[in-house]
Amino acid sequence: MKQTFILFLFISVVIRCSAQSLDEAKKLTENEQYEAAALKFQELIAKEPGNGTNYYFFGENFLLADNPDSAKIAFEKGLEKEPGNALNKIGLAKIKLDDANELEAKVNSDRSPADAGLKTRYEQIRQRVTEAKATIDEVVAAQPKNVRILTEAADALIHLKNKDLEKARTFLDRAQGIEPKNVEVKILLGDLFTELSNGTLAADYYNQALDLDKKSARSIVSKGILYRRSMNFDGASEEYKRAITVDPNYAPAYRELGEVEFKMGKLELAKENYRKYLDLSKNNCSARIRYATFLYFSRNYAESLIEISQLKEKCDPNNPTVLRISTYCLYETKEYAKGLDAVIKLFNVVPEAKRTALDYEYYGKLQIANQQDSLGVLSLRKAYEMDRSKTELLNVISDNFYKKKNYPEAIKALTEKIAIGKDLKSGDYVSLALSYYFNSQFMEADTAWKKVNELFPNYAYGWSGRARANTQIDSTSENGLAKPFYEKYIELAMADSANSAKYTQGLIEAYTYMAYYYILKKDTVNALKYLHLKEGLPLEPEDLKKVKGAIDQLEGRKPQR
Repeated sequence: MKQTFILFLFISVVIRCSAQSLDEAKKLTENEQYEAAALKFQELIAKEPGNGTNYYFFGENFLLADNPDSAKIAFEKGLEKEPGNALNKIGLAKIKLDDANELEAKVNSDRSPADAGLKTRYEQIRQRVTEAKATIDEVVAAQPKNVRILTEAADALIHLKNKDLEKARTFLDRAQGIEPKNVEVKILLGDLFTELSNGTLAADYYNQALDLDKKSARSIVSKGILYRRSMNFDGASEEYKRAITVDPNYAPAYRELGEVEFKMGKLELAKENYRKYLDLSKNNCSARIRYATFLYFSRNYAESLIEISQLKEKCDPNNPTVLRISTYCLYETKEYAKGLDAVIKLFNVVPEAKRTALDYEYYGKLQIANQQDSLGVLSLRKAYEMDRSKTELLNVISDNFYKKKNYPEAIKALTEKIAIGKDLKSGDYVSLALSYYFNSQFMEADTAWKKVNELFPNYAYGWSGRARANTQIDSTSENGLAKPFYEKYIELAMADSANSAKYTQGLIEAYTYMAYYYILKKDTVNALKYLHLKEGLPLEPEDLKKVKGAIDQLEGRKPQR
């Protein structure tokens, strides 16, 4: 009996130490110390090579560090070592769920039904997502009361690209019924309702998690993310600072604080907190890649490139995020040849199914910058088909055609954007009007300028543009179609006396037309009025001589030699 008790005590201590070591490794992952966590998981696996759970969380560590290939190896090894441990099946399902967005692929395919590539891409993604969700259902059905299985399954359906929030809620409700005081379950419920945009319930679950664990920095940071998503940056900042007070070594709090400070315009504080995040996350590759990405989004392109050059020495130089940010920053710093090399390398590493709209956008811009205009437009079109919210790409396409004097294609891109009616600016109508004008479609140009006049009545250039179109429609000026528009231009130019210099050329044009019109109508008084006004502008000597000659002629004097 005594020997049995001692054996039981020994087994209990071993299990407790093993669980403690796993918790330590998981804590390192949560603190985004992925490389340190990987070493800890390797130690655990060396001690317990048949424990599939260790492999699962090892794979999860890789997945969070944006290394799905290594994660897949870990999950497969876990299944090999312990086939009965279904966590690794969930791990493999997670990889499929986070590979590409099914809904986005469907929208793109539906918008371009003739594009066989987009259709194939959607079908492949749909199949992988269906397989992943079927795997999760199978695992949960086999162990319906296993809280760890339920929480990991819910985590997959909440946080990855292809979500199923209703099913995740079912799993979490079941887990909560089994373990009503499980902190992980409360946090995941908070995350679930954050995704459902139910801030009240989300905050309530984060608070419940804090009631159960007062030192849960993760709960506080999650609450801050809830505020940040609702654009309450001040509230988010306070939560992140509170998390730092609770746990000064919790790296994600500094990262989130840095990002929200950037959104608040506090750039130096943002960088300071991001550097603190790097220190606490042990400067691991994933953290530094995040920092390089942060620098890109904060438009510190040169700094981002410096960070990337250092990353390439220490980390995987073919990491897709490193290649992406390098490509983007090289374009923004006008290093177009290097940028084109970088994006070609990116596309060699990243298969088509995993390329983003932003990848194709920068590819197109870099191709155009390297005089590959036709290819560039095709890439920009691809980017737009993948993300129809990027209507500004139609402007880039139009501008490229306009510069090449391909006005029909410029018109096509602009009319497409205007028909969508999203994020329209005066420049859209101005560019359309100019394209029509230079394509000798003067009636259409007049209609486009009319829209500019209606939307922006105090925009002087819009009135001179419409006047110019009407000088072509009424080429003899007999009908004076341009007259009211030049008069309006003159009125607006004279009213803006503080910026008179910018109207000089427009006024020369307007006064010339008005004088000529009145000469045709034999109205000498008004003709002289506009000639004298033109005479008062800074004219070229030859033009001034002509004006003086016209004035002399109308006033009955011999022209001066």
